[in-house]
Amino acid sequence: MKTLKRKSGKTAVQIVENYRRADSVIQKIIRHLGQAANDKELEELRRLAHAIMEDLIEERQPSLPLMRPENFKAAQPTEDTVKISNLREEQRVIDGIGDVFGKLFDDLGFGRLIRGTKTNAVWNETLKACVLARLANPSSKRRTAALLERDFGIRIPLNRIYRLMDYIAKHEELIRQQVYHKTMGLFQDGLQVLFFDVTALYFESFEEDGLRRFGFNCKFKETQVMLALVTTTSGLPVDYLLMPGDTSEGSTLIEWLTEFKLRHKTQVRLIADRAMFSEKNLEAMEGSGVNYVVAAKLRGMPKDIKEEILSEEGYRITVVEGQLQWYKEVCYKNRRLIVSFSAARAGKDASDRSRLIERLMKKQKNGRLKIKELIGNRGTSKYIRVMEESIGLDTGKIEADSLWDGIHGVITNALPEREAAELLTAYRGLWQIEEAFRVQKHDLKFRPVFHWSPGRIRAHIAICYIAYAIAKQALNRLELRQIPMSFERLRDELLYAQSSILLDISSKKRYAIASNVTELQRSIYQTFGLKRTAAARNLSP
Repeated sequence: MKTLKRKSGKTAVQIVENYRRADSVIQKIIRHLGQAANDKELEELRRLAHAIMEDLIEERQPSLPLMRPENFKAAQPTEDTVKISNLREEQRVIDGIGDVFGKLFDDLGFGRLIRGTKTNAVWNETLKACVLARLANPSSKRRTAALLERDFGIRIPLNRIYRLMDYIAKHEELIRQQVYHKTMGLFQDGLQVLFFDVTALYFESFEEDGLRRFGFNCKFKETQVMLALVTTTSGLPVDYLLMPGDTSEGSTLIEWLTEFKLRHKTQVRLIADRAMFSEKNLEAMEGSGVNYVVAAKLRGMPKDIKEEILSEEGYRITVVEGQLQWYKEVCYKNRRLIVSFSAARAGKDASDRSRLIERLMKKQKNGRLKIKELIGNRGTSKYIRVMEESIGLDTGKIEADSLWDGIHGVITNALPEREAAELLTAYRGLWQIEEAFRVQKHDLKFRPVFHWSPGRIRAHIAICYIAYAIAKQALNRLELRQIPMSFERLRDELLYAQSSILLDISSKKRYAIASNVTELQRSIYQTFGLKRTAAARNLSP
């Protein structure tokens, strides 16, 4: 690893290889990782460099090509004389997904996951193809087989994909460990803060089994499973746990924590939303030696605590992520309850309530509402009063609700040395895991799940989890090179990095001509030590 101070004041970080030429030692740049503007960015680039150098050592071992049978990547620029009128386009394939995400798949060690079979290489290559297809165009396994052949020139029988899933189900623990260690490798001092959240993944099925169960989080009368996800403060995946669908959100934390502590001795601070706020969860974290910051359910607390929260006495001013807030600390069961008030949050709470009341008012007739008009409208019960055959607005409840506008609280066992502003800022970062779920559900389409057996369900989630790990690692490396972007934009850019496969009907030779290389594509490729050329390549032996 080599660092260079630029005239701009930034420090460039490079991976270089030394080799001897005659009596001189020459340095060859293997990878340019980016430029750091401060010490924090420099440390992050150095950690990334160490992680990549370990991968490069393993990468020197030969591996099978992904694109069969043509092997586009090995093709050399052509110097043939070709008659244009003899050329016919046979296929148009996507290069960018395989080049960039395929490189990361190998860098992160996923290409060696399946072991213990006589055809390990075949199954690992099949896994790679399925993960790349999930990143490019997530769909059912049946449609995946068709898209692989159409868009990537990879022909894989559907039955082989299903058989792969049976292997993957047996390697779920290994996948979790691999992602954990690759994420941990970016943090030399260990992870300090983890985010925890849970979501439900539904099935278009009405039959229960050991994993698929009816719950309270998804579509009416459809079975589901519960997925707990743990990430770093930047959204990098750390761990996940799949649980039966009738597991309550609150109890998911204890199940994951028990398993996590058995496998890892890491001391972290866990941050979670109010669904995890229960005495049982708090005691479990304290018993495991975990520091925590969990959103508190303020309105369900004892009357004296609520009165103290609503009292203006004792509030002090602080700054949380550049925003002025008022806060006070209240003792709740020998724990620190940090309550904050934000004017911006108060405005949003008032606006949300006004919209709900306005919607209710439109449904009123003669000052009353029909009960059937409110079926399916969540959140309305706290603003209504029930009469004999109808219901109406309860102004008293509306006024009482407005007292809590802008007020939020977190419960923590952090020592008093940890400033309230620091803990409130840490909780504000919880949006990262919410964004993680958005990417998983929207961009990678974790749900709905079209498999029925527990093994196939676990395999589907494991494949999606690998895809998410690759996506976040890619975005993290681009951000370190100061090329921030969303996963959607990165995927779109790579999908447009294509090649046309041309057949010379006279010589029967095949050629690949790359699409126009944009500046952004070039920057993306350089981030991962790749180079995309526009020169025509001869695919024939």
